[in-house]
Amino acid sequence: MNNNQLLLLALNCINENREPSHTELSKIYVFYRTEVDCKGISINEFMLNQNWQLADEQKIQKVIRFIETYLHLSSEKAKDRKHVE
Repeated sequence: MNNNQLLLLALNCINENREPSHTELSKIYVFYRTEVDCKGISINEFMLNQNWQLADEQKIQKVIRFIETYLHLSSEKAKDRKHVE
């Protein structure tokens, strides 16, 4: 998954008024691990570096909240997995 696909996933979930599926959550987790965690950047830093002009202005705040929420959940999942190993 790339940044644009993450944005489209967020928009689809928002437009359909639904939570991401288990498969989509897994994709967000893998995205978090490869694009945020493994690069040693914070979620806030990642969010600030995005080109949010692709999204409709009215939905931009919802998209940001959605992506931040699920990246933070992925971060917690990654931390839990590190403690198990």
